Amino acid sequence: MAPTTTRDAVEAPKIEVTLTLILGRDYFEHVEESGDDLDVDLAEFLIETRLKAFDWIVNQDPLQLSYDSPNLVQRFLLALFYYQTTRHKPWKECNPVASPQGSATSGFCYEPMYYGGEATSNIWGDQWLSPSHECQWAGITCETVQSMGRTLVELQLYWNHLNGPLPWEITRLPPLRLLWLNSNMLTGVPPPRLFSKKPGFALESLDLSWNQFSGTIPVEWVTNLLEGNGKLTNLLLQGNTLTGRIPSELGLLPLKVLILGSNTLTGSISQELFSQTSLEWLYLSGNNLTGTLPSEIGLLTNLEYLRLNHTYISGSLPSESGLANQLQEMVLSNTNMQGAIPEELYAGLDNLQLLDLDGCNFTGTISSSLGLLKTRLRHLHLSNNNFSGTIPNEIAALTRLQQFVVNGNQITGTFPISFCHNFEYVDSLL
Repeated sequence: MAPTTTRDAVEAPKIEVTLTLILGRDYFEHVEESGDDLDVDLAEFLIETRLKAFDWIVNQDPLQLSYDSPNLVQRFLLALFYYQTTRHKPWKECNPVASPQGSATSGFCYEPMYYGGEATSNIWGDQWLSPSHECQWAGITCETVQSMGRTLVELQLYWNHLNGPLPWEITRLPPLRLLWLNSNMLTGVPPPRLFSKKPGFALESLDLSWNQFSGTIPVEWVTNLLEGNGKLTNLLLQGNTLTGRIPSELGLLPLKVLILGSNTLTGSISQELFSQTSLEWLYLSGNNLTGTLPSEIGLLTNLEYLRLNHTYISGSLPSESGLANQLQEMVLSNTNMQGAIPEELYAGLDNLQLLDLDGCNFTGTISSSLGLLKTRLRHLHLSNNNFSGTIPNEIAALTRLQQFVVNGNQITGTFPISFCHNFEYVDSLL
């Protein structure tokens, strides 16, 4: 049972029943988590924050919602989200503000988001746990849903010092489409229950990049999504310390964006991962991946960005890579790949703007077919390989080229004089 409250003796139990119907019968008494072991301190913290959120919704919330209020569960889960993500310290911005009398007050908060030294977006709105409707709290976007009223559809709180475990309960709000919590200090394992089996689960975009998550990517995410006909298209987990293999089951999802770089993932890249032809972005760089690049890459006819750099993948570049004709960036630098660059790559990738093969073991000559990439190629990085021979005259066809880096090879001869006409565009030539 939830704690005794000062609220109406009839209303409080009704609120508890409403919440436990959604979250589980013993929700306020017992923590049931699958996956990695849950330590005692964390289990106690989770129970404590659940009870704290219940006490707030029943006794402290100025709105004093009734058990049948359409936004009761939503407001409770957002209060729970706040309490669980302030385990060690408050957020950077948008924490609750109390009046001199101790009651919560509404106040506006604004926090610009920076990328590359420039403000790119912001979180703004009222402080959390304020008397205003929760849809006015910072980082929250709502829409009016029939029979549900104003309902959470997006939650964006990045660069805001969120800390502690990620509450899986937040995704039990069916209309939630987007959850972006990147660049915080969230810890623990990715909750296996984050994705629901229930039909109608709407989460399309999940960004947990640049936090402090550990453990493996839960296979339960995929099985639950498949069972509930989930719609996840964007999955971003880069910049954590995730371990283990990349689940091959991810290839069963309709993903467009899969970004898992800068972790400590191991194993080979499964063929199944390349069976999902909807992929547009695939970033696996900065992991301990081994094996070869599957020939199934040719099936990814919608792929635009491929980054496998700083991994231990080896073998040759498949000729089928030339079939991924929407590629704009191919970055395979600092891997153990070797062999000659297949002619099919030059013939098929006429949308390519960046080709980065620095620091590998590629051999052979620089093909005259390079000129076929004349439409868009701007950056060509071939340094520190084992290329030999001369630079072909056809390089002059690359009229958009801005960087050509070829040092650290066995290139001989002179540089084609015809290429000098491009010097007004070239800013780096090595």
